[in-house]
Amino acid sequence: MKMSEFKYNLPEEKIAKYPPKERGTTKLLVLDRKSKNMEHRVYSDISKYIKAGDVLVLNQTKVEKRRTYFLTSKGRRLEVLFLNIVENDMWKVLIKGARYVRENDLLIAEEDENINMTVKKREGDGFVVMLSVDSKYMFEKIGHTPIPPYMKRGDNEDDYLRYNTVFGLSGGSVASPTASLNMTEVMIEEMKKKGVTIVNIELNIGWGTFAPIREENIEEHKIHREEIEVKEDVARIINEAKKNGKEVWAVGTTVARTLESCTDDNGTVFPYCGETSLYIYPGYKWKIVDHLITNFHMPDSSLILLVSSFAGKELIKKAYNEALCSDYKFLSYGDSMLII
Repeated sequence: MKMSEFKYNLPEEKIAKYPPKERGTTKLLVLDRKSKNMEHRVYSDISKYIKAGDVLVLNQTKVEKRRTYFLTSKGRRLEVLFLNIVENDMWKVLIKGARYVRENDLLIAEEDENINMTVKKREGDGFVVMLSVDSKYMFEKIGHTPIPPYMKRGDNEDDYLRYNTVFGLSGGSVASPTASLNMTEVMIEEMKKKGVTIVNIELNIGWGTFAPIREENIEEHKIHREEIEVKEDVARIINEAKKNGKEVWAVGTTVARTLESCTDDNGTVFPYCGETSLYIYPGYKWKIVDHLITNFHMPDSSLILLVSSFAGKELIKKAYNEALCSDYKFLSYGDSMLII
């Protein structure tokens, strides 16, 4: 299957650069896989489609301020994104301007000269560095919210709040579970009162989520690995709901990927804490997710392949064209789609 079959033209003005003034007010395209029909609603209408007894699954991960700026010995400014801890004060990082970096270089924080790090070695597409201070302290002092590069702007104070969900609990991501950015506490309470069961999983979203697919044959692409966790009580709740004929609603591709990674071929979810490298593209047989809430994705991303797998390539093309013609905003801070 060719990647060119999934690409579309995304005009710059269709990309949401800032969050909406109020969560829950963005547009929602409801796509019915059986009838092929589409409805235009608002995000807060999601609760009207979910039935009592169904399970809504959220990704409780939280985005930390992991984008920082350091200076080389010659004063060259480097953007450093902290991906994951290796051990103690050692971190795997991505450095924009990596050609100016060598092993054993000492880099000084631009905003606080008392914070520095030593480049220990190059590893893959990044580096392993050793910090001179505690990472939590550093992120609080000089960290910036790692909003996506396609926004083409620096972060502001509002981004740390709005690029995180209202229910995010544990930090560990460098990107947000964007399908739930517009979820409000009022919506969550409404669904609970309706009899909807709401559970949390965790997928720590890595920078690989923004990595474009460069291979023309999509089967040749190697997808990024991410840390996930589905706890025992969550697995039990979902399994019981399915046995009783209820349905599972995944809020976001991260939730969908996590649940499918932790479900066997018989459709039973099992508890798991570890990594996933599950690559979902058309032809994949879905095992547990019945409905998907998602944003509108980049034309060369693994995420558009995932949603095309869920709803069908031609139907997703039709839906994306409808959204473009109806002035929907795309990507992280944009509007959403409910696939039923």
